[in-house]
Amino acid sequence: MKLTVFLFFILVGVAFPIPVSSVTVEGNTYVSDSLIIRTLGLSSGSVFLPSTLPQGVRDLFSLGYFTDIEVLADSTGGSADFTVKVSENPVLSSLEIENSGCLNEGDLVDTLAIFPGQTVSLNDIDRAVDLIQGMFSGKNRHLATVTHRWNEPDADGRRTLVFVCDEGPDVRVGEIAFSGNSVFPDEKLRGEMKTKQDSFWRSGKLKPEEFEEDLDRIAEYYHNHGYPDAAVTGTDRYLLPDDDHFHIDISIHEGSYKVFGDVSVSGNIELSDSLLLSFSEMEYGEAYSIKDLDKTLETLYSAYQDRGYFYAGVSPLMESSSAADSIVNIHFAVEEGERAHIREVEIIGNTRTFDNVIRRQLTVVPGDLFRRSALMRSLRNVYYLNYFTDVIPDFRAIEGSPDVDMILEVDEKTTGKFGIGANYSATDGFSGYLEVAETNFFGRGQNLGTTYEFSKTVQNIKLSFTEPWFRDTPLTLGGELYHTTSNYSEYDRRRTGGSVVVGRPLPWIDFTSASIRYTLEKVDVFDITDDSDSYYYSLRDTDWPRWDSSVRLSLTRDSQDRRIFPGEGSKNTVSLDLTGGVLGGDIGFQKYLFDSTWHVPVWWKFFLTLGGRMGTIAGFGGETPPAYELFQLGGTGFYGVRGYGSREINAVDGYETVGGRTMLILSAEYRCRIIDQLQLAVFTDVGNTWESWSDVDLSSMNRGAGLGIRVEIPMLGVMGLDYAYGFDGPEPGWEPHFQMGASF
Repeated sequence: MKLTVFLFFILVGVAFPIPVSSVTVEGNTYVSDSLIIRTLGLSSGSVFLPSTLPQGVRDLFSLGYFTDIEVLADSTGGSADFTVKVSENPVLSSLEIENSGCLNEGDLVDTLAIFPGQTVSLNDIDRAVDLIQGMFSGKNRHLATVTHRWNEPDADGRRTLVFVCDEGPDVRVGEIAFSGNSVFPDEKLRGEMKTKQDSFWRSGKLKPEEFEEDLDRIAEYYHNHGYPDAAVTGTDRYLLPDDDHFHIDISIHEGSYKVFGDVSVSGNIELSDSLLLSFSEMEYGEAYSIKDLDKTLETLYSAYQDRGYFYAGVSPLMESSSAADSIVNIHFAVEEGERAHIREVEIIGNTRTFDNVIRRQLTVVPGDLFRRSALMRSLRNVYYLNYFTDVIPDFRAIEGSPDVDMILEVDEKTTGKFGIGANYSATDGFSGYLEVAETNFFGRGQNLGTTYEFSKTVQNIKLSFTEPWFRDTPLTLGGELYHTTSNYSEYDRRRTGGSVVVGRPLPWIDFTSASIRYTLEKVDVFDITDDSDSYYYSLRDTDWPRWDSSVRLSLTRDSQDRRIFPGEGSKNTVSLDLTGGVLGGDIGFQKYLFDSTWHVPVWWKFFLTLGGRMGTIAGFGGETPPAYELFQLGGTGFYGVRGYGSREINAVDGYETVGGRTMLILSAEYRCRIIDQLQLAVFTDVGNTWESWSDVDLSSMNRGAGLGIRVEIPMLGVMGLDYAYGFDGPEPGWEPHFQMGASF
């Protein structure tokens, strides 16, 4: 780019004002004279001040229409005659790419975003060249060159811009070496980098942004291991003789080794020295670590913010000990400021969900003292609704007051489900489902859904509705109607009924709620086996259909961080089912179940999920449990043991294999959350059922292990496929398990 200003003042010094007699523009074809003159700040009859001209020229150039601007002035007659000569940027007729090589020409053109009819400046061209070279680098063509040329103008004066590319060779990282390092070997420092040397199992790709982050990781490693002054002082690279690999050299300045000395605080009034120092992650004599310093600083901020000191400041000061330069004393200078209250809570981004559905999840309300722990709990509660992809807090200062307004921005996601599909399993053959559901009905947080499932063994239709906050109080009311037909080899069963549920959180136990569910159903068992030696032959002794009247009492503590694919926290449920007896009906039994799941972060996006389920069933009201209520494990779901078919794992009563009266299932999954909507898992399950607790034998557990994938699909919910090997069945082998829903 060129910007030239010629000023010829004859007889008049350049420091004095001079009248403008005329302004002439030359060289412009599509930019009007008036725009140029107005932007430059010159007009006939005005008074010209030489000091204003440079800014006028800069303003004119900033329009982006010109490659060159010259301003000439002639003041021979006592007034100035100005001539403005401009060279306009070309107007684009079309954009072409020559020799795009490994890049798609259409993608290139779309990425450059240079369109016919616009003026193209040298800045635009330089930006486009950088983009093209960056795209080549993404394909390992780091030596690619890009030049440009303008074709001759067409009849309208427009021109074609051509980018000429030479992609060069595919170049990977061959060697990474370090200089200046004496404390940590090259191999250790290379291990801190995401950029790797080309090998049989490594791609050796060089990604410029990732490489820059690697340099920060190397410095950070030193800073966390006793070398706070360490720095990466430079890098160099050159092609190796094979012309396909780079040698990269990274220069290190290590500095001297430091350890933590004394830790002290000052300026604190509200919190005592002893309390603040108890938060320290730094121990006297331990290697200096910026990570430990940052964690201490974060804890100090949290301590103050949890007591309302929103504006508290904590400044760490490092002081070398006079006794030894290797000892670094840390002093935290505290400025507590005033306590802040929440004046208003504003919710934005919710185009569908009513404000009160979000507000009732908040533990932060207007007038409260600001507390960080309450804020974090509020964010967890809102996110756990599973109505939003993100929940972001922000704060607005109030002039003249220490108080703040809280702004909660949510990003809504699809909560409706419409699913239809089919799958095949070795046990059930072909099966399918049809689901229509809405977990945030009309934006009011209500759950309404209907499901139809079918296979050669099960026909199930269910309609359900749940109001989680009845009349805006934390009282859950819900109900469902269902009709289910199950076809087994020994008998068939038809159940028609409904249930109502009432639940409420327990305010004195965090994350805990209790519920009671009443169910009334009509049960019909038919096509019972003719084999008099079968355990299920006893079902013939009962007059069918019969009525089942039952109550389930449940206590649940759920501290999981998210409803779908949780990575932290736990969920524990204990329940008691009472059927018959004083509740009426023709069937009587009692069932106790305990379900526990724990999620433990491991590193990065990996976490461990451990689960256990146990249960027992016994008679009630003088009745014995019906055969179809006994525990039969296998497959997926609540009684699932992957690697085995549905209901394949049973107890042994004498010479008869039947459902058991006690059961135990243990599972472990090592999961990786690729993205929020996708995770992979390696798992193992063990489980068995026995006739009584006295028969429990952990050495007889049925073992299974395998791989799984889970994906959350908008409008469909969570779908997954597990492929597991059952080690202890009659015929050990692989078993596929297709699932839909959030329970895995």
